[in-house]
Amino acid sequence: MDQKQEQTHRVLVADDERMIRQGLQVLITRHYRELTVLEASNGQQCWDILSTEPETRLAFVDIRMPQINGLQICEKVKTADLPVKIVIISGFRDFEYARQALRYGVVDYLLKPVNPSDVLRLVHEAVTTPLPPPELTERQERLVIEQIRKWIHDHLHEDMTLLDLSQRFQYSVNYISMLFKKEIGTGFQEYLLDCRMQRAKHLLLDPALRISEIAQQVGYTNPKAFSISFRKACGIPPTEYREMRGREKTTS
Repeated sequence: MDQKQEQTHRVLVADDERMIRQGLQVLITRHYRELTVLEASNGQQCWDILSTEPETRLAFVDIRMPQINGLQICEKVKTADLPVKIVIISGFRDFEYARQALRYGVVDYLLKPVNPSDVLRLVHEAVTTPLPPPELTERQERLVIEQIRKWIHDHLHEDMTLLDLSQRFQYSVNYISMLFKKEIGTGFQEYLLDCRMQRAKHLLLDPALRISEIAQQVGYTNPKAFSISFRKACGIPPTEYREMRGREKTTS
C-alpha cells in the first residue's frame, strides 16, 4: 500500500464462526499491517461497527448471522448511504441470495471456503481506491483546494502527480482536476509548472545558488530539463534571467 496514505483504514469481518473471522483477520493483517481489522460475531455487532466507525472501508459479511442477517445489513448500509464496500460471504450457492445482494450494491459475493487471493484483491481495491467525492458546499470546496495548494507549495521539490494528491487527500483524480479548473481556472499541471517557475525566479535572485541546486528545489533532478522548462515558460534561459535581474538591481 502507498506509504503516503496517512489515514488508518479499517476492514470488518462479520461472521458467527470464530475460525472464519480469525482466519480472515490473520490473512489480511499479514499482507496489510497498517490496516485495523475489526470482528463482529453477529449482525447487530456488525451494524453497530459500520454505523459508528466511518474509517471502515470494507466489510466481509456472512449472509446468515444471528440477530441481523447479511442481506439486512446490506439494506441498512444502502439506506444510510454509508461509504463502505460490502462483500457477502456465504456457504450457499442460491442465486436468489446473490441477486438480492447485488441489488443492494455489494461489490462481490464469495462462496465458502473463500479464496485468499479474492480476499486480498478486494482489500487492495478498497483501501487504495479513493471514495467518491462527498457533496461539498462551495466554501468547503475552496477550503479543500486551498489545502491542496498549500501542500503543493510546501513540496515543490518533490515529484508529484494528480494520483499522489488523490491518494493523499482521499478524493478521486477527476474530482481534484475539476476543483483546479473550477477554483483556480487552470489545470493541475499548468498550476504546478507556474508554481515551480515562480519559485525558481525567486531563487535565481540568490547568486550563491547554482542552477543545479535551484532545479532540485523546484522538483527537477535534471538541470537541463529545468532550463528547457524555464525557457519555455519565461521566454529566456535561467542564466539570462539571473543576469538581467542582476543588472536591474545595479541600475536601480
